[in-house]
Amino acid sequence: MTEPKLEVPAELRQLAEKTIDQAERAFGLFFDAARRSTAAVPAHVAELSKQVLAFSEQSLKTSFEHARTLASTTSLQDAASAQAELVKRQIAGAEQHIRDLARVSDSKDAT
Repeated sequence: MTEPKLEVPAELRQLAEKTIDQAERAFGLFFDAARRSTAAVPAHVAELSKQVLAFSEQSLKTSFEHARTLASTTSLQDAASAQAELVKRQIAGAEQHIRDLARVSDSKDAT
């Protein structure tokens, strides 16, 4: 049995890419502003804020990469593989974030 192909017009794929690029730029501006705002908070809060921002930014970057991958898939198998890869990357990112937060919390408690 042959797997059905995903037939998405090239124009729609291009529109998806353009939309993803625009969203990524908008979030980039948001994160730049958020990073600048951490300068106005106490040092112990700033470090935690930086960690949360870094995790959020990485998570969104992963999501944008995933969206680009999905926009170019041509089969359900490719889409399922991309989804499985996204879940693996999200779990790995969350694990790293937890370790980083624990490190920041431990260093704050040591001071």
